[in-house]
Amino acid sequence: MSASLKRGCGILLIASMVLLSILALLPDADVNHDAGYISSELNIQETVDGSVTSTSYVNPDGVITEAIDIGYATVCRMRDDDGRVVKERYLDASGNPVARYGDYYGLSYEYDETSTAITYLDAEENPVERSDGYSIIVRTQVGGRASDDFYYDLNGQQVQCSGGYYGLHREFNTDGQNTSLTFLNKDGHAVRTSSGYAIKTYQRDRNGTVVGEQYFDTEGNPARSSLGQYGELYQRNEQGYIDQITYLDADSNPAPTNAGYTILKRTYHRDGTADTDMYFDANGNPKALSKGQYGIKRSGDVNLLLDKNGNIMLCVDNLLNGFPCMVVVFGCVVCLLMIVLPKSLSVVLTIVYVAFILYETLMFRESGDARTNFFLFSYAGKFLKEQSVRVGVINNIWLFIPLGTGLYRWFQKKWALLVPFVISVAIETTQYVTGLGIAEFDDVFGNTMGGWIGIVTASTAANVRKTSMEYIRKILRDRVIPFFKNKIKHIWYFILVVASTVYLFCNHFAIDKINDASLISTVFIVWAILLVLPLFTELEFFGVKVKKEVEEAVEKSNKEVKDSLNNLQQLVMQIQVSNNATNQLTINGNPLPSESRIEELTNAIQTLTAQKNNEKTNEVPREEGTASEQNVELFKIRYDIEMALRECIELLRFEPQTRMTTISMARILNQRGLLDSTTTDTLIEIVRIANRAVHGEMLNRKYVGFVRKTYPGILDELQKCKNRINMA
Repeated sequence: MSASLKRGCGILLIASMVLLSILALLPDADVNHDAGYISSELNIQETVDGSVTSTSYVNPDGVITEAIDIGYATVCRMRDDDGRVVKERYLDASGNPVARYGDYYGLSYEYDETSTAITYLDAEENPVERSDGYSIIVRTQVGGRASDDFYYDLNGQQVQCSGGYYGLHREFNTDGQNTSLTFLNKDGHAVRTSSGYAIKTYQRDRNGTVVGEQYFDTEGNPARSSLGQYGELYQRNEQGYIDQITYLDADSNPAPTNAGYTILKRTYHRDGTADTDMYFDANGNPKALSKGQYGIKRSGDVNLLLDKNGNIMLCVDNLLNGFPCMVVVFGCVVCLLMIVLPKSLSVVLTIVYVAFILYETLMFRESGDARTNFFLFSYAGKFLKEQSVRVGVINNIWLFIPLGTGLYRWFQKKWALLVPFVISVAIETTQYVTGLGIAEFDDVFGNTMGGWIGIVTASTAANVRKTSMEYIRKILRDRVIPFFKNKIKHIWYFILVVASTVYLFCNHFAIDKINDASLISTVFIVWAILLVLPLFTELEFFGVKVKKEVEEAVEKSNKEVKDSLNNLQQLVMQIQVSNNATNQLTINGNPLPSESRIEELTNAIQTLTAQKNNEKTNEVPREEGTASEQNVELFKIRYDIEMALRECIELLRFEPQTRMTTISMARILNQRGLLDSTTTDTLIEIVRIANRAVHGEMLNRKYVGFVRKTYPGILDELQKCKNRINMA
């Protein structure tokens, strides 16, 4: 092969790798997890067409709507002559097939005397393989309950799940509640999974809700999970989601995990997906982990590190996670330095880069039990579906490309091809021995390929270098250096814009909270001025003049610059939020009712109560009390109303999939004609006012007086609602 052909092939390989990497790292479309209705906010509508029953979720306007927490708008179930479901499909609001959890559109059921075969289906109702590798679950039933599950592929062969097991066995108590889960091998015997245990038992409260779990080995002895705990205790929010996890040792006492935290607190989006995790010690104090983070925020398929206050940290990890393509840019820059620097400096840079690889792969990792994944291309099925998988694969390749480039400049020998493989194997072996990560064949393959691509890059550059270095020097001398000298003002402006944009992106959570003088508020205003500055020769902003000419700004003293920033901060301090009855600004939550609305609801509920009781309703005089006493009073009122609503819902035998809010319960009773609209509207406003008090907000006397006047009538109406349900 000629030298020119080799150069052409090398350049094509490098260009293709860069382009494909950028395309693979492009973030997926953002999903608004808080927009839309959840299932508890929607009504259920059923239609029957022969053997097919369609169950749809309908909004208050009577329109079929997708429930964001379950992922579909309609489920169609086909039944056989015995009334058993033999097929079910999931549809969106337009009636088109929609995927649940991203990989199946429906299920089919085949029954025999003791078991049921459940097959996952695609949009055309053909069997489909899930991302976990199986297509069919064969479920054995004992006493009408799902006892054993085993997993199979499309060919009917048993499949090992990613956790290292082939099936599950469930145990139940006398109430029919699942009490334990045992993971099985091919032969149906207990097997230790990659999570570190073979058996998981559940603890439940008196309502049957799971409040904890414990782990055991195949012999029934306490076992430690890969995270380092022997069990967990749960606390749940109003929606039923686990918002706090306390990790336990073998004696069921709180104990830190391998990562160092004992308690994890989690927040959720409206659709039930996790939003943020924050870490704490056994005493409830914030706990910093290996990279200095106190928590994480999920953004798409990546995790951003948070500081002690829950703010996004300004660090390399967040920059790479927030801008995945930066990995490619960083790799290209390091490769270029490896090529253009003198050989001695290139060798030094290679040694430094090896240290960087060890830092990224072995340092700042939480130790745990040895974990392995010896399946080559185990992520192939998820590569096109999940951005997080693509990021992991591409990063493994690009991590070693600069290394290969440096190795070729250092040795320029064919045996250099072995070095990336040896270093990768050494890293994975260390991870296995120390428990610092997962030892995977895929990592060795990706690292080795990256090193070889880097060697090809350096080899191609060496051939090109001989003929082009003089041309490059000429370009630098005649064009690049003069360009930078003449454009220094524009370059400085560009740096300011980019730096302020990156800073604001990392702190975007606080931009809507600009209510005092702070660094964020100052940077935000400066950033806004920079954006509009090219449109004006001179810009006047609230009396502050900002001139476009850089020369004028350079000539100003440091004192003048500081005075300008102080003026900007004082301007921000003039922005105030008014919270009175007639002029409100609500950032989080619903606005409180106006004075006219309060009077209207008060008169309406008093009139309604008087009419039904045939007696005059009088306001009971009450001492004002302190602000804290008022808050406690409003909390009790909110609690009494919520308990009364739950009693009504329980009498209705209404069983939602998630825990309902107070307002949701009130609306359900109204929709069923058990509460009139006036009572419902008044109850909702009472709850909103009480919620503010529960969170320590100072409330106007008129709001407190409104709650006191209407609260007895609301409780009376809720009691009558319970009586009507009992009589029905």
